[in-house]
Parts: sequence; C-alpha cells; structure tokens
Amino acid sequence: MDLTKKNKKIESLILGAGLSIRMKGVNKLLKKLNNKTLIEHVVTQSINSKALNTSIIVQDNNSEIRKLLSSLPIKILTSNFKKNGIGYSISKGIELISRNDPDGILILLGDMPEINSSHLDLMIDEFINNFCQKIIRACSENKIPGNPVIFPKSFFNILIKLRGDVGAKKVLENYNNLIHFVELPKMVALTDLDTIEEFDIWKKNNPFV
Repeated sequence: MDLTKKNKKIESLILGAGLSIRMKGVNKLLKKLNNKTLIEHVVTQSINSKALNTSIIVQDNNSEIRKLLSSLPIKILTSNFKKNGIGYSISKGIELISRNDPDGILILLGDMPEINSSHLDLMIDEFINNFCQKIIRACSENKIPGNPVIFPKSFFNILIKLRGDVGAKKVLENYNNLIHFVELPKMVALTDLDTIEEFDIWKKNNPFV
C-alpha cells in the first residue's frame, strides 16, 4: 500500500441541530423509518462506515435525541441553533473534531433516509485516493451535486468561521475547482426529508425500509 495513504483519519460530523420548522412541530429526526428513527439510521450508518469516529451536533435543549443516542459509540455535541444557525453548528463541530487532527471530516445531514455505510465508504476511499487534498462531494446518478461532503483539513479554518444559516454552500461555490464528485445510486445524494408530505411520499415509495 502507498505509505502516503496509510493510517489516514476521517471523522464524521452529523448535523442534527435543525428546528424541523417545515415539519409542523414534529422533530423529523425522530420519525420512524421502520424499527428505527431517522436519526438512528443515519448515525448507525456512519458508525458502521470507515470513519474513525462519529460525532453529532444537536440543539442544546434536545434531551430526547441525546437520550436516544446515549448508548451508541458517538460523541454528542450541542449548539444553540436558534441563535446562531447551521453555519455555527458546522463551525462548532469542525472546531471540536479538528482537535483530533483528522485528515478530513465528512459532513452528513441527519435526515438522509437512503444513505448507507457503503456510500460513505465509497466517498472515504475516494478521499484517500486523492491524497486527502480534494473536497469529495456526493452527487446523484444524473450528476446533480448533493450530500454528504468530505472536507480536507486545509479547509477546517475556513469552516470554523461559518455563521448564520448559509452553511457550507458558499465554501463549495468558492472552491468548486477543488471538488471531486462521487456518484451515489439513483437520488440518494439528494434525498432528505424536510416536510411531513415529503416523509409520507418517501414512506409510500419505500414501504419496506
């Protein structure tokens, strides 16, 4: 094996601090897919992937999610999302995880019902094959950019400065020439559930998941 690719450390940051405003008061991360909640599914897939460690950032007053995930081998971080927005959630998560000196951090949305560990491993392998220098971004089978995204350590200081509700979108736009896309099956990279209607339609189309 190429010595420059050995022992590379990639950690996972799951974003779970959203307010689920379009879910009419229902926390979408606690909606049941089958025998697991949506957030349990996403967290489990990250744990089962090649990511060295998994962290999730949640609202500081969300005791329900913290209790639900307390028995899993993850680090639970907290954020006051109402005050600071998703940018701050990413910023705080990156700041804390970067203390472990990983080569890259995979940012994963907490509401992606079709994501699985093999998708994450595909992205992690591609990140390592690119010597941990490129941004690795998932796209759909018809090449539309989506999530998750892996950022190399050279971007940590940029991500730590994020604030408000913009998230990492502007960073991706500014450094588009450094993005390497990884195609995930069908619409996996674009499927997240923001409304009750979206969730009901997805469940109807995926009755055995």
